[in-house]
Amino acid sequence: AALAQIRTPGDQNAKFAAAVAAAEDRAESNGFVDNGSSIIIEIYRCDNPATTCTGLPTGANPTEYIQVKIVSTIPTTFGRVIGRQTLTSAVEAIARVQGDAGNTTGSGLDGAAMVATKDSNDDQCFVLNGNADLVTYDSGIFVNCSGDGAFFDNGASSFEMGADSRVVGCREGNGGTISGGNINCNASPMDIDASTYARVSTMPAPPAPSDCSGIGLGSKIDNGDDTFTLTPGKFTELIIQKPTTMQPGVYCTTGAFNVQGQGSLTGTGNVQIVLPNTDFNVGSNREFRFNSLEVYTINNDFQVQGLLTANRLRFYSAGSGNSIINAQSTVFSPNAYFYLHRGAIRWNGGTNVDLTAPPAGDPYVEGVMVHMPWENTSDSNLNGGSSVLIKGTFLMPHSKVTFNGGNSFELYTQIIAYEYKVNGGGQVKIHYRANNIVNRPK
Repeated sequence: AALAQIRTPGDQNAKFAAAVAAAEDRAESNGFVDNGSSIIIEIYRCDNPATTCTGLPTGANPTEYIQVKIVSTIPTTFGRVIGRQTLTSAVEAIARVQGDAGNTTGSGLDGAAMVATKDSNDDQCFVLNGNADLVTYDSGIFVNCSGDGAFFDNGASSFEMGADSRVVGCREGNGGTISGGNINCNASPMDIDASTYARVSTMPAPPAPSDCSGIGLGSKIDNGDDTFTLTPGKFTELIIQKPTTMQPGVYCTTGAFNVQGQGSLTGTGNVQIVLPNTDFNVGSNREFRFNSLEVYTINNDFQVQGLLTANRLRFYSAGSGNSIINAQSTVFSPNAYFYLHRGAIRWNGGTNVDLTAPPAGDPYVEGVMVHMPWENTSDSNLNGGSSVLIKGTFLMPHSKVTFNGGNSFELYTQIIAYEYKVNGGGQVKIHYRANNIVNRPK
């Protein structure tokens, strides 16, 4: 019922009518047909005074919830011995409905988990290779190319979808398996260009210029117990060899930023690091633990090989800097955003990654995990990891994205990219979540 409401255009009455029909159809397919007596099926929105929806979260909006009840009266067999001729069974379920097909990135796309934006008469704009195993829960895909083989599945690949997929062209391949829905050809094309997501926030002004001018000198304080404290300001280089705490503020270095030996970093408050000429590198076996961390580069990378945790994490690259997460690393943040003006994503296998996009109400950007604007045409790679959990939109509408196997990884998101290639050796699971995605302009 909830999915039908999201996917049905029109006003709320039309949406709810579709929800009711979907709930009744699903109940009937499971053997429950409303006959007004022995089986009764009721579908309500939770703001309806005729029902009581218990257990909603504090402050929840009842209009966002649908309740389905099934009451059935069953003749007894042994119960008649004690005078019971029938038994009554009553069950109910409540689902939250948030988002619709008219105001999300999937506008007109039935909430596609993966959107291939390329608008051309090409084949193989979305490719499944070898033993590729793709699963899209509660959703399908949308392919904007109009070639006869715009969607192409090879060999022993499999695609399990939770809803029909749409392709402007059609499907060709060499024996791939499709289940759970249909690849619907000849879909209406979508106009995507540089203006489509122009309203989505990009990169704020760095807190220090590229020459680190205009801010005072920072200092390194020996605490006398084999640990150090850094105060914010300008540095010619930052070489960390012992456990070090960074006080809140802006740090800008024109030279190297390097953690060596027994070095580790802890940040209190909001720490902003500006690196005009060097990478931000969490080296192998290094630990960086921050409350709030912002990293600004131009053409330098954000690399993690050790452990990085931050309650709030931001990486902004004004040039060709990449975001790289290497094997054996751990990255955790419940509020993370990566902006790459011309750089690429290189997230490798064998990692432990748990990242969630900024929440609703974030003053700068919400719902977006990775943003590569239209002018960024760099190819990106997302490789399977030992434990990879991502929640939030990947907005990279002009970038080709390759998923490489090896292990499974799970995304609660929508991915908007130019073209896709999913290679074998692992499983890609994508759960479409309307409240995790960025909205298109209306």
